[in-house]
Amino acid sequence: MRSDGDARTPEATGRGRGRASRGLDGWGTYLAFLVALMPIVIPIGTFQLGIVDAFNVVALAAFAVLLLSRRITLRAPFAAGAFVILVGSLIAVVNAVSPPASLLALIQDAYLYVWFVMLVSVLSVRGDLVGLRLAWTGIACVVAIIAIVGLIVVKGNTTLMGIVGPKGARATGTFSDPNMCADYLGMSIFILMSLGRHMARVLRWTIGGLLLVAIVATKSNGGALSLFVGLLVWAVVRARTVRFPAPAIAGAALLAVSLVLSAWWMTAGLGVSNRQLEGLESHSFLARATHSSKGRLKIWTQLEQTLRKSPLGIGPGNSAWIQLTVEGRERPHSMNSKEAHSDYLAYMIERGPLALLALLFILWQAFAKVKTVWMRRVRAGTADRGTGALVAALAGALACSAVHSLTIERLHFRHFWLLLAIVCALAETTRVARVRPTADASPEQARTTEPLAVARA
Repeated sequence: MRSDGDARTPEATGRGRGRASRGLDGWGTYLAFLVALMPIVIPIGTFQLGIVDAFNVVALAAFAVLLLSRRITLRAPFAAGAFVILVGSLIAVVNAVSPPASLLALIQDAYLYVWFVMLVSVLSVRGDLVGLRLAWTGIACVVAIIAIVGLIVVKGNTTLMGIVGPKGARATGTFSDPNMCADYLGMSIFILMSLGRHMARVLRWTIGGLLLVAIVATKSNGGALSLFVGLLVWAVVRARTVRFPAPAIAGAALLAVSLVLSAWWMTAGLGVSNRQLEGLESHSFLARATHSSKGRLKIWTQLEQTLRKSPLGIGPGNSAWIQLTVEGRERPHSMNSKEAHSDYLAYMIERGPLALLALLFILWQAFAKVKTVWMRRVRAGTADRGTGALVAALAGALACSAVHSLTIERLHFRHFWLLLAIVCALAETTRVARVRPTADASPEQARTTEPLAVARA
């Protein structure tokens, strides 16, 4: 592969882009294994390794060889934010109750970020990643079917109430945790929605319905809430990409808010349908939401007291090592606290305010890159309905992820990092630069704009 500094004629660059965008070359084969194995999450050992990590190690070794031989261009998004998080984490290690837990968390951080850098560097030269998104959607269908069938056949929930009710078994699919499964399936819905012009509408609706049923079967409150917020963001961005007037969008949003507030006032103030709503709450996921929120509130209260004692952080991975009093126990057979169950709170408690601000800055950068994809294509004259669907889906997926991080710690999920890599790679793919004039290039070719540095396999 060649670096960004290589002078290429437009014709040569176009040929390179064609080669880089093709399917199953060496990296394409790796990406196929990655998408297929990513949902199989059965933590192996203390280091929380999964099956896909074995392939990642081989891929990282190949990437290092290509990087040292200068045959691939290094892309390192969010480097500044990652460095600030590292600094904040090292400062917080001073207060760590369990230094080995902090060391393990830092090793995991380094591994995930290096893997993310490799993914961005590889995906940046593979076009719009249509094949990757199609493969992700196909595997998500398999995971959803496994989740539903497993809930019905293996766990015995054969009725509709057993699937959507607040009690009973929860679908996990190929994951070890139902919340992780719901997170993956929710993200997959937005990947499906990005395939507007690459998949028939009937097929998209069918797959979307399957994924939605599987999410309900996980009984994940955070997954349902984050999906709802993500869909709202998707709708707003999609409306803007089709040039829907901003005042009309604001009016529709205000109307929706007014209807919700009116319904709440009718119920709380006048008691309209109060009995029916109580029955709905007791026989739906809302009952589980009430119970779950009480448990998380207890955890967060304990962590808040810890934050007052150590405002710079207690060390990465140390939330579960806090010693509790007998009255404050969160588990019957353990005096240790539970994990923070929130990425933002975990960063604040474990790594300090500096790391939390860096995490929020990285999140802002991710949304900014989605906007970059749209604006660059608008300036290049290549923005169309397919681009609008892609941009809206990416914005919705990021919003879904940001909201779900309020109730679970998901920054170690492999599919989350793949989503970030897709966003950053698409932003790099749409970068435009002026081609350097060469001896063989005509003045017209020298004035042509082309995507930067398409690597040659």
